Amino acid sequence: MRGHDAIARALVDQGVDTVFGLIGDANLFIADCLVREHGVRYVAATHEAAVTLMALGYGRASGQLGVGTITHGPALTNAMTALVEGVRTRSPLLLVAGDTDPADPHHLQNIGQRELVEATGAGFEQVRSGETIAADVATAVRRARHEGRPVVLDVPVDIEWLDVEYVPAPAVADLPLPSPDHEALDRAVGLIASASRPIVIAGRGAVLAGARGPLLRLADRLGAPLATTLQAQGWFRGAPFDLGIFGTLSTPLAAEAIASADCVVAFGASLNYFTTDHGALLAGKRVVQCDVVPAHVGALGPVDAGLVGDAGQVADTIVRWLDQAEHKPSGFRSPELERRLRTEATFVPSGAGAGETAAGTVDPRIVTARLDALLPAERTVAVDAGRYMYDALRISVPEPTALVTTHAFGSIGLGLAAAIGASVARPDRPCVLLVGDGGLMLGGLAELNTASQLGSDLIVVLYDDGSYGAEHIQFRNKGMDPGLSLHRWPDFARVAEAFGCTGVTVRSLEDLEAAEAAVSRRDRPLLIDVKLDPDFVSRIPR
Repeated sequence: MRGHDAIARALVDQGVDTVFGLIGDANLFIADCLVREHGVRYVAATHEAAVTLMALGYGRASGQLGVGTITHGPALTNAMTALVEGVRTRSPLLLVAGDTDPADPHHLQNIGQRELVEATGAGFEQVRSGETIAADVATAVRRARHEGRPVVLDVPVDIEWLDVEYVPAPAVADLPLPSPDHEALDRAVGLIASASRPIVIAGRGAVLAGARGPLLRLADRLGAPLATTLQAQGWFRGAPFDLGIFGTLSTPLAAEAIASADCVVAFGASLNYFTTDHGALLAGKRVVQCDVVPAHVGALGPVDAGLVGDAGQVADTIVRWLDQAEHKPSGFRSPELERRLRTEATFVPSGAGAGETAAGTVDPRIVTARLDALLPAERTVAVDAGRYMYDALRISVPEPTALVTTHAFGSIGLGLAAAIGASVARPDRPCVLLVGDGGLMLGGLAELNTASQLGSDLIVVLYDDGSYGAEHIQFRNKGMDPGLSLHRWPDFARVAEAFGCTGVTVRSLEDLEAAEAAVSRRDRPLLIDVKLDPDFVSRIPR
């Protein structure tokens, strides 16, 4: 068989059944063989960054490896921002990229692809020869899964046309989980047992480890309230003493409880600056961090005790040690805290802020609260980056894997493609994308066509203030003319309709009724253009 056929077969042998792609002369025959010979589902994007982001969204929503394919040169440079996003979110994905024939160094699209990929922090794996195709594909898949980051499989085009004898490689097996050493565990348990007001935090790593039961047992044993990072939000819903999100999006009551804590015990949480509010939420507290990846422990800030191991196994081990020591639970889980968690509001009241925005616009806090209630409860939620995020991220999700965010690199415009990938992964529930007008124009508008062609159950909520909002407010705060930040965008609802979607515009709270009706009767992707006042800034309620 030809080398491109062997690449396709090797991917299928590793369990790949869905591929996002944009074809060019260095990858089109791989894509063709995946579809024609192996029946792989192929989702065509309009931009190479979108290919990568669709694979990212697919992986985040499905828990499986997201796979994309692109051609060489400018295709790879187009994908670099998306690769960085994948690295920053620790998202395993495989990007199969063609490469220029080494015998043609003057090819118009030739560029040092290894150097580009390594600059993003992603892994690079090259197909070395026709004889090593299956082994090289297997290695790339294994690295993506075990390293928890994007890996680019580089396929020189000359190898694709070799006659090769295909030798299957074994499927990727799971590596054994590490266990914390006795000395580290002894130090961590000592810190935890001596705390009078501990809090147990779960991040996405704990979710993926399926450690909810062990963490509930540990929190109960310690008498500790529970909290999650944004990426694990809703995971403890229904459990006693659930504070909700630990971080910049904490409720006022959660922020008060966090401030009074003296020890934070975090499982599978990176403790980034959103979670720690730039370190302020950890100030004066002992910090114990557990992660299955050694490099993640203490990577973003100092910790007092670091544990490397599976979240559930480590939590159960700590409980056993506390039992052996006859440790008494703290009094942090007080009846007063229980009462307040049960009775105090955790979201913006539906009438807050009325009249504060310009005519023809609505308060984003009210819209977010209303949308949270009217959108289907069983949903996937994708959130792009932008000033509106602090409102959009208050939309609830049924469980943590139903949340896909694209703000780890601080880039706007990555959300729509990721949402489409998530929608492909979970066609059983609608995907709700929350995106700003600048982000939609910068990186995603053309992918409305992809969503329409797929017939995706996609609901795009557009926070539209007619500007680059963060920059607009910086101009305003310094008493400067914000004109450079303002834009006369097209009518987004009509543009959406031109792509084959349904479009609705919201300029008042009354218009939300039309949006609700459109949600209930949708039969194609839906865009809800919510007009906002660029001079209005929501404040975090703390």
